[in-house]
Amino acid sequence: MKLRSAPFAAAAAALAAVAFSPHATAGLVFDAALQAPAQGFGNAPRDLTLQATGQDTTESGGVGVSSSGAITFGSVIPDSSVFMGNGVTTVSGTGEMPNPLADDQKYGIPTSGSLGITSASQIGVLFNATEPAGDSVNVLDVTLKFYTSGGTFLGAIDGQQNFGSSNPGNGVAGFTFVVEQAQQSQVNTWLGQGGAGTTFALEASIANFAGGPESFLVYNLGSNVAPIPEPETYALMLAGLGALGFVARRRRQR
Repeated sequence: MKLRSAPFAAAAAALAAVAFSPHATAGLVFDAALQAPAQGFGNAPRDLTLQATGQDTTESGGVGVSSSGAITFGSVIPDSSVFMGNGVTTVSGTGEMPNPLADDQKYGIPTSGSLGITSASQIGVLFNATEPAGDSVNVLDVTLKFYTSGGTFLGAIDGQQNFGSSNPGNGVAGFTFVVEQAQQSQVNTWLGQGGAGTTFALEASIANFAGGPESFLVYNLGSNVAPIPEPETYALMLAGLGALGFVARRRRQR
């Protein structure tokens, strides 16, 4: 169980219990080899956004899918409903989910069909942290839930990762979680049950934060998440084009 506003010692003890739980497992694992560039807000809509204020020791929240197939806010599931769960249950509620609470830029429930995902090996969950000076941030839990288009819950997997640095950080490149190979078979079963209408929803809990917002996005590992380059990328592209033009002119003059 996570704490939202608690003395530091109690929060530290809770984090230690999570970190050293003998039953902890991970269906979602961080893949340091993957980076998704140009991931600032505005470049690609998010599927979950969290930002706590005040003295909160964790920020938690989630979205779900209603019986009509619409997005719901503050919806979480118990860890007992997660396939080989990591022992962490996210706190429900919307107090740490910034407005507007709408299926728009900060929240979403994409379908496998809309993302072109047909296999668990294609699923990526992008995490962006907006921390001052690239400070550390601890993802206590990120849970990916699977529903039918009609809102029937199919299953869920989860993971966790303590990032010693949040660089490259929000707007530069995102950290990607992938489906652990041993659990891909189970995820493929859910994708088969839901078909192209399989709907993804996220929930998460984060500690050791000092800024925000933090965000998550489900994407297809075989596609470009956000084709819109950052300003720095534009500058590099223009410089490269200029260099190519210079070389071409020199060749014509020979």
